[in-house]
Amino acid sequence: MSTNDHEWTLSNQVFSDLCRRWGSPQLDLFATAQNSKCEMGLSLPTLKVYTAAVVAHQPANSPSADLFKHPTLKQFLRGANSLRPHRAPVPPQWSLNLVLKHLTRPPFKPLATIPLHMLSVKLVFLLAITSARRSSELAALRSDPPFLQFHPEKVTLYPDMSFLPKVVSHFHLSQPLVLPTYFPSPSMEVEKTLHTLDVQKALLFYTSRTSSIRRSPRLFIHVSGTAVGTPVTAQTISRWIIEAIHLAYQLSGTSLPASPRGHSMRAVASSSAFLKGVPLSDICKAATWSTSSTFTQHYKLDVRARADTAFGRAVLSYSLP
Repeated sequence: MSTNDHEWTLSNQVFSDLCRRWGSPQLDLFATAQNSKCEMGLSLPTLKVYTAAVVAHQPANSPSADLFKHPTLKQFLRGANSLRPHRAPVPPQWSLNLVLKHLTRPPFKPLATIPLHMLSVKLVFLLAITSARRSSELAALRSDPPFLQFHPEKVTLYPDMSFLPKVVSHFHLSQPLVLPTYFPSPSMEVEKTLHTLDVQKALLFYTSRTSSIRRSPRLFIHVSGTAVGTPVTAQTISRWIIEAIHLAYQLSGTSLPASPRGHSMRAVASSSAFLKGVPLSDICKAATWSTSSTFTQHYKLDVRARADTAFGRAVLSYSLP
C-alpha cells in the first residue's frame, strides 16, 4: 500500500488480486473515494480519470465495467460538475508577435554559429508554436528516418514508437507533425528575415550540428554537461519554451505581464490560427483534439466568428509586419 493525497491507496497489482479473489467491489466504495476527492477540490475531468482507472481494472464482463452508465455515479458526477464547473483559464498574456520578431534576430541567428543551446531553444519554440503539441509529444520526436522526413514544401515528424500520448487512441497515435516551410526561396529582404523562422531550416541545422554528440535517436538532446547527447525530458522542453519568451521580452526591454507556462503554447498557437481563419477541423488535427469541443469549450471561442500545413503557416504569419 502507499499514501497519496493523504489517503491510503492500493497498488494496481494488489487491487487486481483482490478483485480476482473477492469479486468486483460495490459502487458505494468508489463513490466514497470519489467524494473524498471531490472535497479536496478536484475537478470533474480529474474525477472521471479516477473512475476510468477503476474501470480499467475490471473484467470485460463485470458489472463494474459499466460504472459510467450507473445512475448513481452519473448523478454524482453531475453534482460534482455543478459544484465545480469547468472554468477556462486566463488567456496567456504574452505577445506571440513580440517573441517571433526577436527570434529573427541575434542571439537566435545565424543558425550556423549561435550556441547550440540557443538553437535548441529556438527550434523547440518554433515546433511548439507551429504544431500546438504537448511538451511530452515534442520530447518523443526522433531525428532519424523515417521518423523525420524533409520534403520541398513541408517537414514531417513522428514520435518514437514506444511513446504513449496523454490520450491513447488510434486517432492520437496516428497523427504526425506536418509543418510548413516558410519562405523557402526568399528574394526580398523581408522574406529573408521571415525565412529565419523556417522550421525545416532550423531542423536541418540542429540535426547537422548535433550529429557528432548524439547518443540517442530522440530529436532533442542535452547539448552540454555530463548528460550531453542524451534525450531531454518534457519538463526541459517546457523550460526552453519559457526561456524563449523571457529572453524575447528581455531583449525588447518590456516586462512580462505574467509568468508564462509551457502549456500556454497550445492556447496561443491554436487561438492564433483560429483568428487567422484556419478551419476548426485543421486546428483539431494539428493539436490532436479528436473533437472541436475541446478547443471551443477550453478557450471560449465562437466557432461561427488548407491542408495539414495551414495551421503552422497561419501561426507564423503573426511575424509579418
